[in-house]
Amino acid sequence: MKKLIFLSLLAVTGFAHAVPNVWQSSYAQGFSEYSIQDTKGNTLWVTCNDGAGDDYDHSVRFQTPKKSYENSDSKYPLTFLLDGKSKVAASASTKWRNGANAWYEFSQGISKAKKIDVYLNNKKVTTMTPTPNSIKSVAKHIATCNAMF
Repeated sequence: MKKLIFLSLLAVTGFAHAVPNVWQSSYAQGFSEYSIQDTKGNTLWVTCNDGAGDDYDHSVRFQTPKKSYENSDSKYPLTFLLDGKSKVAASASTKWRNGANAWYEFSQGISKAKKIDVYLNNKKVTTMTPTPNSIKSVAKHIATCNAMF
């Protein structure tokens, strides 16, 4: 009986984690949300405003089991090295020229990256290696998320 209750709680609370290194997506209230998780339970979230209104913007968030991190328009604790060659860091807002340019580089690169090194305050915290099928079927759509500029 205790096992049944525990399994029911896991299902209800969403405790079950995603399969590592597989891009996933969902859509709600005008936002497309893309996520990929590493083997340690760290998750990269990319959120695109597909129709939530002009008051909202796109976002990138990196979540560890204990804390969540995002860039602002002036501070960039999160940077990503894509395929070992392109360093990108998305701004908090895409409604200005530099933010729009940074978002373009980020969205175009992350949408096809086979290796994503995540840096927090210039220190590498994890590497994600998305499966080819999840890049082709899910991550490629991040490239269509245009800046709000």
